[in-house]
Amino acid sequence: MDLRYSTSTADVLRSGNNKIAADTKFNGEVENLSTVNTLITAIADYTLDEHWGATLSVPYLSRTHSHNLGPYNINGVSAGVETFSAKSIGDIKIVGRYRFALNDSNGVGFKLGVKLNTGRKNFTLNTGVLPNEVTLQPGNGSTDLIVGGFWQNATPGTALSWFAQGLLQQSIASDPSFTPGYQINVDAGGRYAVNKALSALLQVNVQLNGQDSGSSAALTPSSSNSTGGQLISVTPGISVAITPGTNIYSLIQLPVYQFVNGEQLTASMGFTAGINHRF
Repeated sequence: MDLRYSTSTADVLRSGNNKIAADTKFNGEVENLSTVNTLITAIADYTLDEHWGATLSVPYLSRTHSHNLGPYNINGVSAGVETFSAKSIGDIKIVGRYRFALNDSNGVGFKLGVKLNTGRKNFTLNTGVLPNEVTLQPGNGSTDLIVGGFWQNATPGTALSWFAQGLLQQSIASDPSFTPGYQINVDAGGRYAVNKALSALLQVNVQLNGQDSGSSAALTPSSSNSTGGQLISVTPGISVAITPGTNIYSLIQLPVYQFVNGEQLTASMGFTAGINHRF
């Protein structure tokens, strides 16, 4: 069992890989200002035997968002800021796995699962209307297929262990007005046991997001698609054993490369803390 808390604040407007300033002084279109994401995820992982296992992930999402209304100034009067707030269970994931044991310390395997259409999709802005941005909602309305593979190396008696994983998430059923783009995640890293209680963690995370499609996909004022992009991060952290079988951990995700299509808000860092217990 694992319970984790993650948070990030997207308040840096970016076009391509360049930071840009929101135009809030002159007449124009809506400019996004900030999106604060807080996620509490309960994860249950069950290992049937040395080969088969499955993971159930249930997220609870809290999100706030604000953007300037456009035109920004009407006869010298500011048009104001529109806000959005949502708190709800998000889209649940169920992923099974099969592991081939190469030897006592190495294993490779594959994963196959699904993201369910369980998150709410009807939270409104402070004005009482649905936001144009479907991705602000806890659920995006799609059912996705998840496929991937992994490799693990943990030699008994040594302080260092390694892992690598690649996953593809692709929509297989969605509303005609909005189909999310594919998502590819590649993660690799290691754990170093400093002593019996303390371990140092380090990961490199790569995320590739395809562009969303449909009439509700986000657009820039110039009507170009403002979804999808690439993110490369370095994620250091620590893990501490507090009782036999129970660990607490924390991670800081630091982007080293960000590229977005159109204009999008990006985050300067992300933070995760959690606790897990093995039965």
